[in-house]
Amino acid sequence: MKLHYLRLTGIGPFAGTVEIDFAALGASGTFLLEGPTGSGKSTILDAIVYALYGQVAGSATSADRIRSQFAAPTAPSVVDLVFETSSGLHRVRRQPEFQRPKLRGSGTTKEQAKAVLWRIGSPQALPAAIADAAGSGSGSEVIASRLDEVGREVQRAVGLTREQFTQTVLLPQNEFARFLRAGTGDRQQVLQRVFGTETYAAVEKQLEGMRQQAKRQVEAAQQTLSTAVARFTEAAALEDEESTALVEHAAALRLDPLAESADAQLASVDARAESARTAADAATTAEQTARIAADEAGTVRTRLERRYRLDQLAARLEQESPQVERARTALAADETARPVVDLLRRRDTASAAASRAIESLAELVTRTRPDHPDLVDLPAEQLADAASEATASAGALKDLIDLETALPAREERLVARREDLAGRGEKLAALTAALEERPAARAVLVEQRDTARAAGATLPEATQALTVALAVQEATTARTAQEQAVAAAERSAAASLRAARDTAWTETDLRRRRFAGIAAELAVDLEDGAPCPVCGAAEHPRPADPAEDAVSPEQVDAAEAARQRAEQEQARDARDLAVAREKLDRLREQAGENTVETATAVVAAARTALDGATAASRRAEQIEARLTAFDAETETSAAARQREALEVEREDAAIREVAQVLAADRDRLAAARGDDDSISARRRAHTARARAATALLDALRTRTTAEEQAAELAAETDSALATSGLVTAEAAGAAVLPAAERTARQKQLETRAVEESRLADGLAEDGIAETTSTEESRAQAEAALLAAGERLTAARAASREAAGEAARLRGIAQRTAEARGALTAASAQVRTVSEDAGVVVRVADLATGRSADGDRVQLSTYVLMWRLDAVIDAANARLALFSGSELELQRDTGARGAKKTGLDLLVLDRRTDQVRVPETLSGGETFFVSLALALGLADIVMGEAGGVQMETLFIDEGFGSLDPETLETVVREIGRLAEAGRTVGIVSHVGDMKAQIAEQIHVRRGADDRSTVTITA
Repeated sequence: MKLHYLRLTGIGPFAGTVEIDFAALGASGTFLLEGPTGSGKSTILDAIVYALYGQVAGSATSADRIRSQFAAPTAPSVVDLVFETSSGLHRVRRQPEFQRPKLRGSGTTKEQAKAVLWRIGSPQALPAAIADAAGSGSGSEVIASRLDEVGREVQRAVGLTREQFTQTVLLPQNEFARFLRAGTGDRQQVLQRVFGTETYAAVEKQLEGMRQQAKRQVEAAQQTLSTAVARFTEAAALEDEESTALVEHAAALRLDPLAESADAQLASVDARAESARTAADAATTAEQTARIAADEAGTVRTRLERRYRLDQLAARLEQESPQVERARTALAADETARPVVDLLRRRDTASAAASRAIESLAELVTRTRPDHPDLVDLPAEQLADAASEATASAGALKDLIDLETALPAREERLVARREDLAGRGEKLAALTAALEERPAARAVLVEQRDTARAAGATLPEATQALTVALAVQEATTARTAQEQAVAAAERSAAASLRAARDTAWTETDLRRRRFAGIAAELAVDLEDGAPCPVCGAAEHPRPADPAEDAVSPEQVDAAEAARQRAEQEQARDARDLAVAREKLDRLREQAGENTVETATAVVAAARTALDGATAASRRAEQIEARLTAFDAETETSAAARQREALEVEREDAAIREVAQVLAADRDRLAAARGDDDSISARRRAHTARARAATALLDALRTRTTAEEQAAELAAETDSALATSGLVTAEAAGAAVLPAAERTARQKQLETRAVEESRLADGLAEDGIAETTSTEESRAQAEAALLAAGERLTAARAASREAAGEAARLRGIAQRTAEARGALTAASAQVRTVSEDAGVVVRVADLATGRSADGDRVQLSTYVLMWRLDAVIDAANARLALFSGSELELQRDTGARGAKKTGLDLLVLDRRTDQVRVPETLSGGETFFVSLALALGLADIVMGEAGGVQMETLFIDEGFGSLDPETLETVVREIGRLAEAGRTVGIVSHVGDMKAQIAEQIHVRRGADDRSTVTITA
């Protein structure tokens, strides 16, 4: 990946637009990003990472700080980056979310984050894309425009995740020093994040879960087996000794002996159940034989009792025969006379009805003749026609009666509506006049609002002015205190410098004296015949004597340690002094020539201006609200006037239509009324004529029908008397029985018929006709029945007892068989689960480091050890150049601390052939070891990412800890990276670096805390 161009607007301390042409900076292969601490160097790196991944470089830093506090409230912040990968040229543009003022009213609203990714078609289109500051996409093709889509496409093009990018393109030295000295847990987290080996940890976790699950399954299967054994022993009702044997087999998982014992117990239970079933069958057969004998004895006794009762019934029926014959004769005479008597009654009734109909017709004719003389002599057909005609005429006038009744009220309502219409016309005129006056009033409100807006337009400037004034006031207040702090830091730095020089001189003097007395120190170990370690001679005639001021190695080591501590103290004081001076310079730049008094006065004036602008802005908002309400009221009034005008027009048309309908109804009623006073009177006359004609017609028809019925019944009565043999009406009346007597005789005959049927049916029953019932035969049958019942009771009790015992044993056998099946299933489950669990547990133990085989290393740790070995090999290639082959990284395969880790680092110091822990490295050694480790990790990560090539590389800080010779070596090695085709950006404020690197990005913070960028290329 290669960076071409970066454009920032409103990002971090950069209020304006910053443009960096990385292609021009990388012409020589190396450029310097320099500036004071806090000026914004890291913001440029954060912007690159944010453009690509939507997050800043530091994992512990929030992306919210990407937007500049100096950006205008309504202006978005923009990061625009052009970069090149193996898949082509790309341009990504991102805008972080921010809160902007609402367009209407007060308060703010969230402006959502945005992102666009383009593909630049060719290198020739690159200048047009870089010049497109507005983000219109000149010369480019849009690939994605949603945040998630842009993130996926960028990662696909770059080939690295954000974590991998920040570890391979942005090399923060301090973080790699922490990585070098980190404990196993922290180093493991970094390696997992960079190499993406979380999958192996997830596999470990899953296998551990599977191991626990397998263990639980085995325990559950064993518990199921124990439960099945308990159920079997309970079902089979085993003795304690037999039950104990089964439980012991199950506990020891002796499944085959357990099955054999269970089968033997099941066979024993089945044998007992079969014996009880045979005994129960024999008892049932005996019970059935006794029941048959009892049934036969009962049948004999029942037949004797039945024949005895039938003989008594036959005797009583013979005795009652004369009375029954007399009742049958009387009922026959009654049946003959009753129809004749009924005809006689109906004939007399019809004759009386005919006489009444004749009299009624005569009376009706007399009443009707005065009012309707033309109707009384008409025949039936003409009367019907007259009634229909009069009814039709009355019906035609029915609706006109309601119309005539409602006419006065309708006329009154018409008058009221005309008066109401006149009032509404006056209201409409008043609404029209009020609307004509509103434009002038609105113009006054508009003028007041514009005046207030003009006064409040200075609010952003006043706010900014107050912010600047407060910053100057704070700087002037802090300047004096910081001057004192700088003086104290200068004194401390001078003292520590003197101490460092003193300890260095002391160490040098001790080393010189030790070298001067080294001969005497070697002479101590000389022996005759043994070769001298210096000259090789076997004789030692004059060995050197130790001097009085001889120096021991321990004294030299102590002096060296004192010198190192003094140098560290001096370096720390020097850094503190530089920071204090930088802070004082920044405060002096911010305060300028201002004093505390002048700065306070400026703040007060700025506050007054801000308060005035704020009040004017609020007044403009209030007037705008009043104007909005005024316009809404105008619209409401105009709509109301329009509705009122429409209603007046509709009401006027409706009144005219009602008046026309009312006049037509008056003419219609006058024509229908004729000479009568009203429609009602005319309708009543027609109704009276229709009723009179109908009454005459009904009376005439009633008389004719009554005369015809009387004649028919007289003839039918005479015929019935002659046919029945009853000569006179009196004889017919005498033959009819009273109702109570007739009912009693009918019941007597019905009872006789039932009893005769009972007698015949009883004699027809099986065995009754052949049976002769006597007192002696009935007594013998009763005794036989009693004896048979006793024998049946005894047989039934024996059968019930045998059946109960057989059922009990059958139930035991059935439950035992079911329990045996459950026991078989439980045993099979134990076999299956134990076999499956064994495989799972062995694999899980191997992956989680619990296995007795191998080194007991977890899978995730083993993978990281393999990756770390590759990183160490790559790092040692550069470390040999940095340290002159004096230092070499190694992975600690022994114990560091309480347990074996496999991810600890050691440093082999070839100057002493000693293995050192990273904590013993000096500041310079720590830097180039960490840098070599960082570059090695970058090489491996890019290789793991499919050979991704990173042509742009940033190295952040750490150079201040190097001596000039080592610094030159490191810069020379960085130059070799550039010679291999990479562009390396060094982030540092070390003065020597500025002299060695020509292309530079200078970042400076101004008095208003805003930063600017200048480029030297």
